Amino acid sequence: MIVPPKSILIVNIRLIGDVILTTPLINLLHSVWPGVAIDLLVNRGTGEFLEKDPRVRKVIYSEKWKKSSAGPASSYLSHVFRKYDLALSMNTGDRGAVAILAASRRERVGYYDSTKPVSSAIRRFFYSHPLSFDEDMHVVLRCGQIAAALGLSCERLEVKLFWDASDKVEVISKRAENNLSDPYLVIHPFARWRYKYWDTHRFAEVSDRLVRQHRLRPVWTSSPDKEEIALLQDAAARCSIKPLLIPGTLSLNQMGCLLEGAALYIGLDTAITHIAASTGVPMVALYGPTELWRWHPWDNDASLEQPVSVGYRGAIRTGKIVTLQAGCEHYPCVRPHCYGEVENPCMMALTVDEVCAEASRLLEKAGRERLGGHAG
Repeated sequence: MIVPPKSILIVNIRLIGDVILTTPLINLLHSVWPGVAIDLLVNRGTGEFLEKDPRVRKVIYSEKWKKSSAGPASSYLSHVFRKYDLALSMNTGDRGAVAILAASRRERVGYYDSTKPVSSAIRRFFYSHPLSFDEDMHVVLRCGQIAAALGLSCERLEVKLFWDASDKVEVISKRAENNLSDPYLVIHPFARWRYKYWDTHRFAEVSDRLVRQHRLRPVWTSSPDKEEIALLQDAAARCSIKPLLIPGTLSLNQMGCLLEGAALYIGLDTAITHIAASTGVPMVALYGPTELWRWHPWDNDASLEQPVSVGYRGAIRTGKIVTLQAGCEHYPCVRPHCYGEVENPCMMALTVDEVCAEASRLLEKAGRERLGGHAG
């Protein structure tokens, strides 16, 4: 194990989902060194939820490179320069590499891409703990890999978001205003990329069927994006039982609070799905052309091993989380449109019956567990 640091910088200059899946590393470092100051360097718009994490001292926001000016780079580097005993980068990006080289006075942990010999040689020389980047490793497991490189034991990897009293008040007020009682179902039918979408007409059918069968109150959510809100309203209008619409008015922290109280969540391959998984709500996630072994929703109570092998395509069932993915001869493609199709065939291959069956199984299991708990 390294000399206990007094200050740590974690760098993850990626998207919201990547940053959410960094939280197990925060927990590991905080549990080993409870008094350490932990800061994070992230892209603006991806890490604001961390400002309410009691384990985090400060969130610093990076700006993208601009070749014509040193201003953006120097602005965030000036905030971190030589201020940390330990600096860690969660990916192979150049900005992350520069940041940890500038920030650390002592220990540097970062990844190198073995397919790039020159870059790899430079990073192996400057990093005190260089790690070969395995693109097929689940993002959460990288937190454990970094911990092992530092000589730290790791028995559990927990994705976790925090919310405070004001967030709870906001969610309670939203529920009271709309007479939203338990039990309720949350559907988030959107993702950052359109190729991850499922037909919103199918979401409407799933919503109606589950609400009738299990006597749930439906809640549909979206981001503040105007196009998403319009699609949300159009899709919800097709429901026989009209859902409560929450069109991007809750923060990610508040969404976590809302999801924790839900009976069920259904969503796509998106950041909200990772948040749902962290709360322990029973959930069904619909995945398309994404590499499932790298990005499936993380079960906090699962073993520290990848549940499926590289190249796997199908369903993953761990605890309260079901991830569905259909077969496809072109998988993984991660293409905006699959060979000229308007909608990805791999997403459209997932059926309403399949989603409802998995959702019903989870709800019935939760009901049995509640009855068992009361009997005890």
